[in-house]
Amino acid sequence: MKLAKSILVAAGLALAVGGAYAADKQAKADPEPGFNNMDKNNDGKLTRAEAAGDKSLISKWKEADRDNDGSLSRAEYLMVKGKKDIGTAADKVKSAVSSDKPESSSAGATSKPKSK
Repeated sequence: MKLAKSILVAAGLALAVGGAYAADKQAKADPEPGFNNMDKNNDGKLTRAEAAGDKSLISKWKEADRDNDGSLSRAEYLMVKGKKDIGTAADKVKSAVSSDKPESSSAGATSKPKSK
């Protein structure tokens, strides 16, 4: 009985560590890490150094930094990133709607009851 509990605890620990590792690896590989992940000092602004992991943001830095203070506020960040999201919103809706439609097949069809 003790052996079984030990194995279960070890398996649970391995799953927890593996899941955390996978999530961390995915976050590092994400080409758009997000404002909070890039704001390393949690001051509510992004410097060019903090934003270096997001190549598309760096390429639009002059457009994004509307007040020319050398950093991006969350509002400035969202102005640039929001445009990208709006551009793909229609595609996202279409794919969501088409994946929700049931396939037409006769597998679930029922026949009319025969009249007596």
